Amino acid sequence: MNDFLPPPDKLITKEDNSKVTILLSKKSISFFKAQSKKSGVPYQSMIKKVLDLYADKFAHK
Repeated sequence: MNDFLPPPDKLITKEDNSKVTILLSKKSISFFKAQSKKSGVPYQSMIKKVLDLYADKFAHK
């Protein structure tokens, strides 16, 4: 039987990231931190995903 799952090193995708400093409202940070506690996903990752989705949506318009 063939294993259909890729090896662990193929599951991790490397992204070209840049570290930035950004000022966000306290209400936004509170929201993402609360969601982070519920989901177990780091709040910084959640914010990054929202920004990536926004950029993807409007990058080609």
